[in-house]
Amino acid sequence: MTNGPLSGVRVFDLTVAEVGPWASLNLGALGADVIHVEPTPTARGNDARVFARGGVLGERPMATDKGIQSWAVGYIAWNMNKRGITLDLKAAEDIAYAHELLKTCDVFLMNMRPDVAARLGVDYDAVAQINPGIVYCTVTGWGHTGPMRELPGADGQVQYFTGGADANGAEGAPGEIYRHSTQFDSTSGNYACMSILMALVGRKKTGKGQRVDISMLKATTAMQTPRIAEYLMTKQGPTRLGNKAQSTAPDRAFATADKRELGVSATSEEEWQALCKAIGHLEFTEDPRFATNTDRVDHRDELYAALDPIFASMPLDYWVLELNKVGVPNGRMMRWDEIRHHDQVTENNYIGPVDTKQWGRVWTSKGPWHFSSTPTRWFATPGIGEHNDEILKEIEASRAAAGSSTGAPAGREQ
Repeated sequence: MTNGPLSGVRVFDLTVAEVGPWASLNLGALGADVIHVEPTPTARGNDARVFARGGVLGERPMATDKGIQSWAVGYIAWNMNKRGITLDLKAAEDIAYAHELLKTCDVFLMNMRPDVAARLGVDYDAVAQINPGIVYCTVTGWGHTGPMRELPGADGQVQYFTGGADANGAEGAPGEIYRHSTQFDSTSGNYACMSILMALVGRKKTGKGQRVDISMLKATTAMQTPRIAEYLMTKQGPTRLGNKAQSTAPDRAFATADKRELGVSATSEEEWQALCKAIGHLEFTEDPRFATNTDRVDHRDELYAALDPIFASMPLDYWVLELNKVGVPNGRMMRWDEIRHHDQVTENNYIGPVDTKQWGRVWTSKGPWHFSSTPTRWFATPGIGEHNDEILKEIEASRAAAGSSTGAPAGREQ
């Protein structure tokens, strides 16, 4: 048993890809008993989406009669901190089992198209009738109404549609998506997690459950509020600036003498003065083109033309020391192998090992929080149906306590 802040909360996790699994991963880390539901092998049929794609990402592992054959990195990463069961929600026996399980749950989470829940018998009306106190959260790409409601919505499509890709890219070049390729997914998942927590607080006050709907369109539009505000005020969209900041200067990466890159941000007049001192060019503070941040943004081409050769004259470590002395924010452009072993990361346990049955020991970035009296946890992704028997016994115990009994779900042996 966990004593995390969500200890005692149970989540029915009917999620795929990243958005929903990312939300429930965090709920599980906070102590909730997250039960991740996958389709049974018989329910999968020839649906290619259930198979690992063999690359970096992938929704689900490949399951065959011989067991797990391959696992997708995304599936492993986004489904930790959960228990796993399989259900065929097109089979009456398994729907009945799901309803029995939902009676014991505090949260229902799903990220599929709007009408899928009704087809599977787990729409809000059906679930709320079974469990009126449940917090029922759905995440869709585009919302429950409108001409796009039935279209698939994933990170790439949402980046294009919401203008995120239009704002990114090199100057004069085509727009680009964010290369991490999960920023909009995880942002939507964070909103879902936060909304579930707030609904649980609301239930504690009112005693009532409720429905919470999140759309990736709305969540990721909110993420871009500063750029949207600029457009509404100026009627001009953001320009593509490569690695330059939109509203401050100097604020970008510079190449140093040892062919490495250093990000430098002077976001106040005090920092600008300190930067000029560190680079030995106090005359820049008297130049009317660079007098204020607005001036520097308006003349950023001239500013960077002056700064580029200065930073290129000395190695990165020299500039880090000099800028740190005067308090100018800076950061070396790190590679993943450097981050993995950096003292700041290791001393704060930001990355740690998790032992898995499928991949052996893997390393993952754990949750960003620390609770002094209700510690969080992090454990391995479950195998497909790994906890079928365990959870079935729990449901049987619940049935017995309620004075009723039914058969096991389809495809299972008691």
